[in-house]
Amino acid sequence: MENQLKFINKKEIFSKKLELPVDPGIYQFFDPEENLLYVGKAKNLKNRLASYLNKGTNKKASNLRSRIKFVELIITKSESDALILEQSLIRKKKPPFNVQFRDDKSYPIIHISTDKEFPNIYISRRKQKEGTSFGPYANVGAMRKNIEIAQKIFKLRSCKDMVFKNRTRPCIEYQIGRCSAPCTGMISKNDYQEDVMQAADFFNGKNEIILKDLYKKMDAYSSKKDYERALIYRDKINAIRDTQKNQTIFTLYENVDVIGITSNSYDTCISLVQVREGWVTATKNFFPDTKNEYKKESLLVDFIESNYLNGDEKNINLLAFKTIPNEVVNNLQKLDINLNQLKLDKKNKFLLEIAESQSQDRLKRKDHFIWVQQAFENLCQKLSLQKIEKIEAFDISHISGNNVTASCVSFTNKGPDKKEYRSMNITNDKNDDYLALSEAINRRINSLEKRSLPLPEIILIDGGKGQLNSVRKVLKNKNLNKIKLISVSKGPDRNEKYDRLHIDDVKTSVDLS
Repeated sequence: MENQLKFINKKEIFSKKLELPVDPGIYQFFDPEENLLYVGKAKNLKNRLASYLNKGTNKKASNLRSRIKFVELIITKSESDALILEQSLIRKKKPPFNVQFRDDKSYPIIHISTDKEFPNIYISRRKQKEGTSFGPYANVGAMRKNIEIAQKIFKLRSCKDMVFKNRTRPCIEYQIGRCSAPCTGMISKNDYQEDVMQAADFFNGKNEIILKDLYKKMDAYSSKKDYERALIYRDKINAIRDTQKNQTIFTLYENVDVIGITSNSYDTCISLVQVREGWVTATKNFFPDTKNEYKKESLLVDFIESNYLNGDEKNINLLAFKTIPNEVVNNLQKLDINLNQLKLDKKNKFLLEIAESQSQDRLKRKDHFIWVQQAFENLCQKLSLQKIEKIEAFDISHISGNNVTASCVSFTNKGPDKKEYRSMNITNDKNDDYLALSEAINRRINSLEKRSLPLPEIILIDGGKGQLNSVRKVLKNKNLNKIKLISVSKGPDRNEKYDRLHIDDVKTSVDLS
């Protein structure tokens, strides 16, 4: 633990350059000080977030856009998962712009009339003076889903008081298992009040408290051999579990940290998914601050030591792809940090899948071109240039000698500049690489000069000395002799191993084999 590997947790800057996933999920906007501004959900994150990059007429939306600096994503398996998770995060974190948008629109609220002897549950868009309220809910679909789940588990009445007072036998809600029929005395006042309190805990996201209480009462009645009452509580426990199985953002666990690791040729991303009180509440992405290569197992151990030694939590339930060595667990325990590793099985495997999907997604958007600056500096020395800030490459294609097209790609010292990629239809429509390359590069230089953009220090073309000399004439006519020209000629049988680079100024070629 003495020489700890450092891990960088850096939020992504929200911009047009960000390559976003098309999956459903949650997005969270942060200001420059990393304060949470807004939580939203999307069926397609890429399409939804693109709307925030366009100017709108709504003043509050414009105010939000002006303050956004960072974005964090939580990918879900379905849109319904995203709906429920969004409401959970809004309820727990209370982002300021969610509150502003909520107040501006009169969103629905769930009410339980706890001031009455047998409270009922209902939806309203007006604030109620009596009883207990939950919400408002920005997504009506998520709100109705919550009520549907609550009625299935806790069986609160939804009828109006007039109907309730005049019932002589249970209604259809009782028959389909969505009401306990307090109107006809099918449940005692005390038992009904317990259901009301548990429903309130449910809407407040306190699943852990509910399950503990239900288990306690089930065991108590079982020990008294009152099996009929014990079955009632068992059925409620099973109902909550069934709900959790159908929603991946609900879990069977109270507080769990799940670690997923994904690597590619350039980097490694470690995603930490946090489950609190049965909800996936946050994901954090970390990158090891090192150029050395590490195995996943070693990174996992280093991350656990780094993250929890510097954290405040002392009791951690951990789920990961690999068993943590006992030595690490014992070392943490000496520092009063209790690490309990959960065994990976069919029930919790989906949590690890969520963590791994988070790390995969974040790694796709990681800047993998930090090596470019050093490569450009090395190339400067090889070609005796003072600096290289941009290289552009050209190639010609055609279909049986017709439909001649030129393509241009642009590469800066920060990586590919895809906005400057171009495809050009050549006006002289015949299979002549010399003419096609000359026209393409002439048009490209005119375009850059017209837009006052810098010209490349190097132009790379596909071809031999003939193509190179053709392009050199174009540059000479424009007094652009300082641009270095390099052409690539194919080796025998088009084997890239035997390709050669032709460099114009020094009349030399370089064998790539």
